[in-house]
Amino acid sequence: MFIADMRLEKLRQVDLNLLITFAVIAEEKSVTAAASRLLLSQPAVSRALQRARVMFGDDLLVRAPGGFELTLRGREILRELDRMLPVVEKLVLPTTFDPRRERSIFRLAGPDNVCTVLLPRLCRSYSAAHFQVGFEFLPWQADAIENLERGKLDLILHIDDGLLPAHFRSEPLYREEWVCVVARPSRFGKSLSLKQYLDAEHLVVGTLPSVQTIPDKQMEALGKKRRSFVRVPYFGVALRCLPGTELVLTLTSGMKYLVEADRSLRLVKAPSELRSFHFLMVWHPRQNSDPRHTWLRQAIHQAARTSN
Repeated sequence: MFIADMRLEKLRQVDLNLLITFAVIAEEKSVTAAASRLLLSQPAVSRALQRARVMFGDDLLVRAPGGFELTLRGREILRELDRMLPVVEKLVLPTTFDPRRERSIFRLAGPDNVCTVLLPRLCRSYSAAHFQVGFEFLPWQADAIENLERGKLDLILHIDDGLLPAHFRSEPLYREEWVCVVARPSRFGKSLSLKQYLDAEHLVVGTLPSVQTIPDKQMEALGKKRRSFVRVPYFGVALRCLPGTELVLTLTSGMKYLVEADRSLRLVKAPSELRSFHFLMVWHPRQNSDPRHTWLRQAIHQAARTSN
């Protein structure tokens, strides 16, 4: 048992307020000054001191020409309170996390398109030597939600598909539109109709095996199916495969900057039937009020705002 029964009965009789009152009187050496500091009446402070004396079986403080002075037992108790009260304060008062002083490694997971948007900003903001934080991004896998449940991940980055466990906490980060990418000299114009999109051969990015991509789900809802030439797990790899082909890659808009910086590729407007979605950050409720995790969520939010 964590607390023995006899100790538990004794501890239940302890009034923490009496300890605080005693410590303030000892510091001020005056009941009147202590009452002013504690925002209590002088009689209330006197009564509290008397109860503390009964609790400890000692006078604790005795009158002297310069004000109250500690008894030997009072000095011993005050020394212990000097050590104990900061610990109690840390337990009951809200704390903060300082990434410049406290070393911490955060474990996250998300598909590579959202990581491509957020990670560059995180690196620019927190890789400086005066920060003590680190980020470990794990490959996106089917067990990401289970790993978050079991505490193996601090946060996951997920789409707003309504498939998350109901008890998880989540917040939207930013909205993604769909764009298409092709090789610069390809035959495609500046935009694709739904028919042109369906007639094309597609380079498909599927982050999880045997799981439909968002564009495929949206096409299926229309009773349509696009033609998949090759499927790869990463958008970065897919972009390198496009030059020299007539393939079409459907890309989230947060990655457009990679296309705009590559002269071998160009953007094409996607069919209007491809609907936008939100990326969410998702965490377990047990971490909701943790200062370390609160800081992490703020950092991810800031990265999302800066990147969009």
